[in-house]
Amino acid sequence: MSSAGLVLLGAAVGVLSALMGIGGGIVLVPALVLLFGQSQAEAQGTSLATIPLGAIVAALMYHQSVPLRVPVVAAVAGGFVVGAYLGSRLIPHVPVEGLRLAFGVLLLYLGLLFAFDLRPAEPVAVVVGTAAALVAWLTRRGRRRTSPSGPSDGEHEYYI
Repeated sequence: MSSAGLVLLGAAVGVLSALMGIGGGIVLVPALVLLFGQSQAEAQGTSLATIPLGAIVAALMYHQSVPLRVPVVAAVAGGFVVGAYLGSRLIPHVPVEGLRLAFGVLLLYLGLLFAFDLRPAEPVAVVVGTAAALVAWLTRRGRRRTSPSGPSDGEHEYYI
């Protein structure tokens, strides 16, 4: 892994996060896996360790023009801490294939919601979410059937 490449990736993720208000992990995790060869768990851990630093800087800059609601920030942060603890305890027990599939489905679902300006509570959004999960599952299943045999030692690589 080249340090310059990682710094450029970090800068790109920071710009996208600040401009779009996205969690940097949406960009950072796939980039670390696909471009820098990290495992899914390594990429997620790296994302969780680095994103808060940039997010704090961006939040302070936003606060200069749009005051943040401190009670909302505190409530979400409290929930985030509990959820992050629980998720990090569960990660060793989740198969990599399932984790990648879930991550891909989430990205696809959120992308469709944003692209078509849907709200998750709308009935069509539920259909879109179900369709996204089905497409991801069928794609994964079809790729397994048509992919050439992997290495004979039982090792497999999985891509989003």
